[in-house]
Amino acid sequence: MNKFIILCIIAAIYCGDINKAVQHLVSHAKSSSVHLCAKYVADALAAGGFKFARQGSAYQYRTNGVLTSIGYKEISKPSSFQKGDITVTDRNSAHPHGHIAMWSGSCWISDFKQRSEFVYSKSQPKVHYFRYQK
Repeated sequence: MNKFIILCIIAAIYCGDINKAVQHLVSHAKSSSVHLCAKYVADALAAGGFKFARQGSAYQYRTNGVLTSIGYKEISKPSSFQKGDITVTDRNSAHPHGHIAMWSGSCWISDFKQRSEFVYSKSQPKVHYFRYQK
């Protein structure tokens, strides 16, 4: 079998579909937070075909290397966002699980449609940006 065909098969097995992930997240978003950002973003990634170990807290998707293991790369804050970009907000004493959200192409969505990538009203911890590298 041609090496190119084998590589394409392997890529199809291990690569997720950002459009499917975003579509799932958009269709399941609530009107306000239900405090399940990690579950909703993980459900969306799984719906997109990404294979990973679910984490108990949002910040762990960054600290445990889950996002990088599925093809995301941490980047500095971009001047414009791309569909499928993910933010992970560090935890703090007021928010011990941190926060995670995905850019839909028009807004940030976690378990609800957010007004911006920043969701905490006070003492905003560092926000990390990730982009899928196909």
